[in-house]
Amino acid sequence: MEAKKIDVKKALDERLSLGALITLARKKMVPMHKHTVWYYMGALLIILFMIQMITGPVLLFYYKPAAETAYQSVAEIMVRVPYGWLIRSVHHWASNLMIMIAFVHFFSTFLVKAYRRPREFTWLTGMVMFLLVLFLGYTGYTLPYDERAFFALNVGTDMPGAIPVVGEYILEFLRGGPNVGLHTLNRFFALHVGVLPLALLVVLAVHVVLVQLHGMSIPVSVEKKAQAEKKKIPAKPMFPHFVWHDAINGLLLIGVLFTLAICMPSELGPVIDYLKPAPEGVKPDWFFLWVYQILKWVPTYVLGIEGEVVGITGLALAAGAIFCAPFIDWKSQRNERSPVFTIFGVVSLLVFLVCTAIGFFF
Repeated sequence: MEAKKIDVKKALDERLSLGALITLARKKMVPMHKHTVWYYMGALLIILFMIQMITGPVLLFYYKPAAETAYQSVAEIMVRVPYGWLIRSVHHWASNLMIMIAFVHFFSTFLVKAYRRPREFTWLTGMVMFLLVLFLGYTGYTLPYDERAFFALNVGTDMPGAIPVVGEYILEFLRGGPNVGLHTLNRFFALHVGVLPLALLVVLAVHVVLVQLHGMSIPVSVEKKAQAEKKKIPAKPMFPHFVWHDAINGLLLIGVLFTLAICMPSELGPVIDYLKPAPEGVKPDWFFLWVYQILKWVPTYVLGIEGEVVGITGLALAAGAIFCAPFIDWKSQRNERSPVFTIFGVVSLLVFLVCTAIGFFF
């Protein structure tokens, strides 16, 4: 009896409607202009998040989330587990690249006013994702529970502790008590592997749906120029043009990721000595260095108020203004140039870059 041939492509199309998805992607047009390059950042973030979702669970097979065993389990991953050092290094560098690209994506969307109507909720979900990515990086940074992670826990949790009224409650919630101790690592482990990834996955799904509904935002300057010249802004279909570019960018990103992981593998610091004072110049990881440096420059007291409280309050107000930009940048909502918010964005970018560089090198 002759075996019946199975048309795999047809079978998959019947069950997954791949043809309908490709047709939809062909109809979706992506604007092509001098700022189009910023559209690629979102796909790169999704690729890195997927890598994190693969390497993270692999590490969980060997990681022991307890203050007494965490350090030793990470050491065993790097030394005894086959290619454990590579998996951990890929996870480490994917986290850093994800945070770096998240900053690029944040500043680029803010400066081109991507939060204009009808994309207000797209902006809000993007800001929530940005914060979740930062906290994912910070919580993961502390899990090896080496000396560096221990003091970073102290410094990092001190910052929200300075927030007026609610700071003390946040600090005790994060630490599991007034001081960094045995319960702190359990809190950060639960946040890193459970709460934050699940929250990021949900918000990411909403964000992607909103982007597909409203399409890519076009900068005001590009729209004004097209109107003045009475020309239509050129566009190309998402499939195959834009998807092809995303695929190439993703391959290049993976190449960079594995190059960093192999040439500069993630290290493990010394064992914690609880009787040892904090090393001189202890600092948080690079993505929070700008906050650390700004607070370092604030005087001890400002008008009789503790300098750290003033600094944290000022940063919180600036973050609130950015978060609420769609509702307070009225000029952009009318599709007009908004120099005040442009200057605010440029100054914020310069402050981030300069303070990060100073905190890193000095």
